[in-house]
Amino acid sequence: MLELAKAEHLGETGISGVEIARRCKASAKFLEQVLTQLRVGGLILSTRGRIGGYRLARDADDIMVGEIHRLIDGPLAPAPCASVTQHRTCDWCESEATCELKPVWMRVRDAIADVMDSTSLGDLMRQTAAPRAPKYAI
Repeated sequence: MLELAKAEHLGETGISGVEIARRCKASAKFLEQVLTQLRVGGLILSTRGRIGGYRLARDADDIMVGEIHRLIDGPLAPAPCASVTQHRTCDWCESEATCELKPVWMRVRDAIADVMDSTSLGDLMRQTAAPRAPKYAI
């Protein structure tokens, strides 16, 4: 998704899956599966043909990292009992009502969601483009 955002920022109208894989140093076969999920989920568009390729379906500032994560990797919750969309009782807990860990998992889920749902693809693109100070100054 970052490569698509960068490409659009540079004026590219679409990039092939093979090119995205090359830029990300990823397996083209695996990436095609991810791209299919992203296309079916409405985050990217694809155009066939010699001048085709993939591009973002919306502006990079309107696509949140949490949305991408949920589409590709599922819920943000660190435990199934804390999931909003795919809740299920944990295997190690006899009763959610008396589980000492569930409130912790819910706070962790909420913290993750707060960050991921308030960070856009455009934010990430700008952060990676900004010059960084060296870690160790001599």
